[in-house]
Amino acid sequence: MTVYEILTYEYDLPILKLLNRRMSEQDCAYELAAIPDGAVLKIRSRRPAAVAADALATVLGRDLRYFALAEFTDALPLSLSEKQNVLSEALNTACCREERGILEKKLAEYLSAHRTLVLEGFLRFRMQEFLMLWELAVDQAAAKVLMQKEYGELIEALKRFVEGRTSRVAAISVCIHADGTITLSDDNDVHIEYVDCAPDGILNLLVNMAPGKLVVYDLSGNEKNRLTEAILQVFGNRVKLYR
Repeated sequence: MTVYEILTYEYDLPILKLLNRRMSEQDCAYELAAIPDGAVLKIRSRRPAAVAADALATVLGRDLRYFALAEFTDALPLSLSEKQNVLSEALNTACCREERGILEKKLAEYLSAHRTLVLEGFLRFRMQEFLMLWELAVDQAAAKVLMQKEYGELIEALKRFVEGRTSRVAAISVCIHADGTITLSDDNDVHIEYVDCAPDGILNLLVNMAPGKLVVYDLSGNEKNRLTEAILQVFGNRVKLYR
């Protein structure tokens, strides 16, 4: 049997449980025993380094990934709820970018020459590109969460502005076509076609007009059309929506 010691001095990980779960997926005989700060892994196989690398690639690339992402997220100057949103988004992004083959190869090379593996040491010194990708995933998730927060604050400000503003137009119809064009019609049956106008531009126009009633015909086929959702949020019970 080939014997490996798998250790961590920093992460509060149930290493024995994690290794048992990942090794149970391998087609070989193995034994596990707990030791201080880690576990002893005994493998009976013609290719022990490859087998251990396969199991440990999942431990490092998935189980430990959560702790690394949590560390990066915790360092951000955000509220607890914002950090939770960032971590959830970063986990999804990092999972999509996983390069398991590279990690497994590095582990197999290391375990062919060494019998002790310290998880955080391997992570920092031999998985630097993974750390960079994980940190980038957190940065991108933080930017997305902050943009959503700022957008929400903007929508709330526009909503308060509309509520305190006297209506300049009795009613406006907004038709959002499947090709992205938009038609505005007022109560005097005046039609304006917008071929190349961003949703924010249309929303600002509607806010300035402050109609007493809005009828929206959403023919886009998108259940979460950005303009439709913004109009509903800003104008509330003034809106009658048809899809």
